[in-house]
Amino acid sequence: MKITIIAVGKLQTKFQDIFNEYKKKIEFFSKLEVIEVKELNEENITLKKQKETEKILELIPKNSDIYLCSLKGKSYDSTEFSKTLERSNITFIIGGSNGLIEELILSKKIKFSNLTFPHQLFRIMLIEQIYRGFSILNNIKYHK
Repeated sequence: MKITIIAVGKLQTKFQDIFNEYKKKIEFFSKLEVIEVKELNEENITLKKQKETEKILELIPKNSDIYLCSLKGKSYDSTEFSKTLERSNITFIIGGSNGLIEELILSKKIKFSNLTFPHQLFRIMLIEQIYRGFSILNNIKYHK
């Protein structure tokens, strides 16, 4: 099993330690690869989104089930989300601060909330839910 997280931007040091704690726990169940795409410093937002989207498309592993984190996505509870982890090759995509051109990414869309979160914090939320999902699937006491 392999999970890939493709995210625009670099995770700040203060968040990296928390992320690494969950990553270590997840790697007991699955290989986890994190690919960071450099956020472009482009004044034309449409062009910025186009370039970042194209770069992400190049990085998606072959034969991967793709989940784009999007406000236009389907909401899951933790138990429903855990079922997405039953596949063998999964990619989660987190866009940059201006988003992506979602129509170019052929994927399922997943929505964590109607609220907007900072990208740094959202990456922590995603990895925590991945660990929670594995806890549910493996009857580990973490999930309540």
